[in-house]
Amino acid sequence: MTVDIGTPARVLLVGKRVRVLDELGRALREAGMVVREETDAERVRYGVDGASIDILALGRAVTGPKRDRMISSLKAQNPMLRVVDGLAPIPSIIVAQIREVVTAPNRDTRIVGAAAYESGDNSIVLVLRRPAHLDVTLHRLDPLYRVHETDVYTGPLDRGRQRLPLGRRVGRGERFLVVEADDETTVHPLG
Repeated sequence: MTVDIGTPARVLLVGKRVRVLDELGRALREAGMVVREETDAERVRYGVDGASIDILALGRAVTGPKRDRMISSLKAQNPMLRVVDGLAPIPSIIVAQIREVVTAPNRDTRIVGAAAYESGDNSIVLVLRRPAHLDVTLHRLDPLYRVHETDVYTGPLDRGRQRLPLGRRVGRGERFLVVEADDETTVHPLG
């Protein structure tokens, strides 16, 4: 997995939980990326050369002025730096977000133009710009912070609006759809 931002992509993970960073780092290394992990934003600001990374991935706990100063410092050294704000404390979601930056950087030309959850008929609706082979997975973080994963669909789909029935009701919580369409990965928060 390579892209013009680095061959292979060089990723700096910054977050609060060492266990989550380790799991993310392992998954990204298996995908062929070069990974560095850090829990201290100030140490990143003063101890990391922004030119040595392509993607900065931040956990949800990395917020406020320290976050802003860290990003500014790294972007001053590397204006092409791409920043990924983790949507959820679910390692597979953050891995997919980073893969999205690498495989589908241009939103206007992605295979999946839009994605939504239709609660009325309990289905996922995708709008495809061209035919593709898809792997669609729904991730949910319930109110007790338990992670649920549902395989929605695997197979070919034609261009246009496609409805994928889920079969069983999706519970409450934050929902995220990960779509692998041919060689592209996209992540869609579903609310």
